[in-house]
Formats: sequence, C-alpha cells, structure tokens
Amino acid sequence: MLKKSRVKSYLVLLVVLMLVFAPLATAQGPAPGKIFDNELVVAQLDDNGQISSMQVLNHVRVFGEGQFSIQDSSRFKLASVRNLYGSEKITTDENNNLTLPFNIKSGNTFGDIYYLAAIADDEVANMELPVSISLEYYLDDQKVLPSELAGKSGHLKIVTTMENLTGKPTALQFKDINGEEVSKESTVYTPYAVALKDWAFNNDKFANISAPGVAEESPEGTIANIQGVTTVSWTVPLIPPSYPAKQYATFEADAVDIELPSFNIAVMSVVPVQSAIDNLGTVQNSLEQLYGGFDQIQGGVGAPNQDATLLYGLNAVNGGLGQISGGLGSLYENLMKIRVGMSTPGFDAASYESARGADAAGKTPGVQDAIKIMKKTIDSQLIPGLMIQKATLTSMENSVGKPADSGQEPSSSTSIYNDINQLKAATAGTPAQKIITDSIEPKLKTLGNSIADFREGSNYPASVAKVEAGSKQLSEALGKADQGLAMMVFGLGTLEADGKPMPIMLNGKPGSVLYALIYLQNAINGQLKPGVVQLSDGAGKIGTGAGTAKEGIAEGLQTFQSIPVLTSTLKDNASQASNFLGKIEGAETTLTYVFQTQPVTQDGKAMKYGLGAIGISLIALIAAGRPPKLDVSTPVDA
Repeated sequence: MLKKSRVKSYLVLLVVLMLVFAPLATAQGPAPGKIFDNELVVAQLDDNGQISSMQVLNHVRVFGEGQFSIQDSSRFKLASVRNLYGSEKITTDENNNLTLPFNIKSGNTFGDIYYLAAIADDEVANMELPVSISLEYYLDDQKVLPSELAGKSGHLKIVTTMENLTGKPTALQFKDINGEEVSKESTVYTPYAVALKDWAFNNDKFANISAPGVAEESPEGTIANIQGVTTVSWTVPLIPPSYPAKQYATFEADAVDIELPSFNIAVMSVVPVQSAIDNLGTVQNSLEQLYGGFDQIQGGVGAPNQDATLLYGLNAVNGGLGQISGGLGSLYENLMKIRVGMSTPGFDAASYESARGADAAGKTPGVQDAIKIMKKTIDSQLIPGLMIQKATLTSMENSVGKPADSGQEPSSSTSIYNDINQLKAATAGTPAQKIITDSIEPKLKTLGNSIADFREGSNYPASVAKVEAGSKQLSEALGKADQGLAMMVFGLGTLEADGKPMPIMLNGKPGSVLYALIYLQNAINGQLKPGVVQLSDGAGKIGTGAGTAKEGIAEGLQTFQSIPVLTSTLKDNASQASNFLGKIEGAETTLTYVFQTQPVTQDGKAMKYGLGAIGISLIALIAAGRPPKLDVSTPVDA
C-alpha cells in the first residue's frame, strides 16, 4: 500500500514537472517534431543518512502523429522498469537501452509515457551525485539517530549540510584593457540550488521553533505558523563565487513526545542570470578612462632611457650640466622637452580624443594636460555618475519601502511593501497569502537590505558611497598635482607662439629657467643642477605611482572582463546537467533531485507520502524556473 501511495505521488509530481517545463506544442508532421524528457530522481535516505534506494520517474512526451520508437538509455543498471500510466510495452536490452513505443492517433498532437525506473542496489551504493546531502540529529546536544528520537522529549536540533561537488579548475579566456588575450584559472561549478520547503511541525509537540543563520555559512530559514502547524523553509543557492559551495541549514525546537514526518529536500540546476540593472557598467567605463589617464601620465613621465619623456629630459639635463663649457645649448634644448612634456603649447583639451591620444590639431597632452583631463573626467563623469547611482539606489529603496507600509491605495507612487500588504489583506486565508508571506516578503526584505548595503553598507568593500568618497579624494589629489605642475611650468617659463621662452624679468632678474639659461649662464652649476636632480626624483615617483595605479586598475578590470565568460561557462554547465539516466537524442530535458528522509514514528510504521511531497517538489520546480539571480559582477576567485 505504501509503495502504491508513493508511486501515485511521484506520478502527480512528474505531471507537475511536465506542466512547468513543457511549452505548448503545435501539430507536427509524420516525423517527431519535438521530444521532452523530464526526469525526477527520488533518493530515499536511511536511518544513517545514506541513500538506501533510488528511483527515477521519467516522463517522455513526443509531438507528432503515427507510430514512433523512441530510444532511451540508462547510465546505470536498472532493477526494474514499469510503465505507470499506459499499456505500451517498454523493452530493455542487456546494455540498459530502453525502447519506448508511441502510437499517436490522428487528431492528437502528442503522446506521453511515464515510467518508473528503479536503480539496482549495487549501483546506488557507488552513486556519485553532483550535490551531497547529509542530516544530523541532536537531542539535548547529543548526536542521535533519527529512529532513536521517537517518543522522546528535549531540545531537538537538525542540521542539514549541502555541498556542491561539481567544482573543476577552468581557464577563463578573455581580452584585457590592452586587447591582449588573458587566461585566468578559476574553480567553476555547475550552479545548483537546494530547496528545503515546508518542513511541518505540530505545535502540540514543538515549541520555540527557530531556524538561525550564520553569514556566508548558513541561510536563515523562513518560519510560518498556520492553524497549529509551524512550517520552516530554506532556499540555498550553491553557486560560487556568489554563494559558498558548502552550506548548512539549522532547525531547533523544544519537543515533547517526538514524531517527525518525512522531510523532502529538492536539488535543481539553475541558470544564472545577470541583473537587469547594470550598476557597475558606468564604474567600469570610468575605470577604463582612469587607466588611460594614468597611462598618459606614465607615458609622459617615462623612464631615463625612454625618449621624449619627462625623466629622459631631466636625465639629459643632469648630464648636460656636468659639461658647463659646452653644454648650455644642450641643456636648454632638454629643458624645452621637459617644458613641452609638462604642458604642450597650444594643446586644446576640449577637442582631445582618447582614441587618438591627441586633440583636433594632432597635439598630444603633456603630464599637466593629462592630469587636467583626468580630473575633469572624474569631476564631470565619474562623481556625477556615482551620485546618480546613489540617487537611483535611494529611489529603488523607497520604491521597495518598509514592512510597515500599508493603508494606501496601490498606485505608481506607493511602495511595493504597501502594495504587498494590501494584496495580503485582499487574499487573507488563501494560498496566495501564504505565497506572499513565505516567498515574496523574504525576497523583498533581502532586496531592500541589499540595495541599502550596495549604496552605503559595510558589507560591500566597494559600495557606491565608498567609491564616490575615493573618487573625490583622487580628484583632490590630482588638483594638488595640477597646482604643483602649474608652478613647475611657470618656473620653466611661458613659451611664445614660435616655441621660444618669453623674456620675463622680475626685479631685474630673469623670470624663468629657460630665459635664465640665455641670460644667466654662470648661475647654472650652483643652482639649477641640484633642482633638476630633485625634480627627476619627484617625476620618477610620479611615474612609478602611475604605473602601480595602472596595474591595480588593470587587475580590477580583469574581474569585469571575465564576468561574461564565467556566466557563459555556468550556463553551459547547467545545460549539461539536465539529465540523469540517459539523454534521448534530440530531446529537451529537465532534471530535479528529491531526497526524502525516513519518518520518525512511535509505532514504527512509515508515514504515507502525499501532498506534502508533491508540494515541496512543485515549489522546488517553480523555483528552478525563477532561481535567485547570480550576481555576475562578483569577483571571481582565482
């Protein structure tokens, strides 16, 4: 009787699975148009938490008219195969290949076969599943077997540990900021989510129920108390790097005369999606512009052996000063290079094009020009962009609202919480109210908290507020650097239209270095040479700092650039994990695992499986269609 009840439950569940995943079909021609292969793997856990038996409820739907012979297969040795819903004879051979006969009469657009395949015990003993599930039971902090709990009283704790075992080292290949191919190794998993849904506890026997969570280790459960029964649910995404590959869920309660139903744990592969609101795209573009600015600075400063750079000119000046008798002319020419390298005469920042690296007249920026361009980019684009992001996040947070929002007629100006509360009131006592309470409100709360944290919270090392503050500090530092360079430019001298130093006298003395080279030859060795040495050291630090900044920005940009490759790899892994027994050629497949624990009863009789098992799996399947979003902007662990 028990087996028939379970088979009936599985059959209803597979029908639900088919309705969730199979789209509407149109009539096909004489050959099969489409084939859907939906698998539900049901693993029974024994008293020690090991898989004692495994069955696969398979639904195959073929679209078309006429007779078809569909070849299915199994990667495992099967103990039995039963056609559950029809009279078609399913045949198998010694290699576990199955033949499914379809006879779709005229007027019908598709045919269905539901069969239950029991996997042989020796195969089950060596089974390797993509996700491991283990449960531990504690009574008054002492670990016990579940069968030992029947009829006892005390503080009960159940710990369910889940681990994604599919991680494999994978080389992610993409192009960096310089257009060069980069290969970055990362451990990539097949994305799975685990649903522990509606574990039911009678309030006459269980009190002080809690489902505590631990950050980055264990999700907090959702608790609902309805008509004398408390249900606890968890949704656990095992999708590194956004979520840990191994997590656990904890249930605790004070219990008397303990009895427990069979718990259901659903595991499904989920396809990660990218957030519809890309809050990081502007930041990435700004970082690329900063990289270009630092590249201009580093290029302008250069190195002592790199021609047409600041350090090269200073080095040449320092060498020329040692040859006073014949080096004044050379010294003058090199200082002119320095002057032009700092600020290009006639350079028009308004017409500067970063792609060409020059203005409309073809003039390249000097170091001071590059700093001005960078500061303008930060002040006019990055900081306003971050302010807009903060305002957008604030608007989103206001749109979500607070749990206490209620009483206003829903409109475009009311918060989502207000509308949800209105909807709860309108659907009081209906299944829709439970869905709102158990599923929608927790997600809405998480969304509101995440928006606030991303804007200004401490959980995000690079929150919008922190990036904005850092950008303002960088702008201030660039402003000071600009002022320092302006003083250097002024000290070297203003250039005439023909490029020669403008003759300026202050208090009867030359007003610029370049003019002084012409006017004061005897002052060079005692005054100018030490100043040039100091200037060279400072410029070297600027160049080194710009190079270090470039390396840091380039490394950070690699994270952004690897996201599309990582997302594609996760999707490929998820699509390859869509079948368990074997894949029918050309079929569209879906796959869900359900782990079922043994019930704990005082009379030793197994509790019947009914709508509870169907409900958990149905919700799990719906969750598979609407999985938690994977934040592909999260850094990839190398």
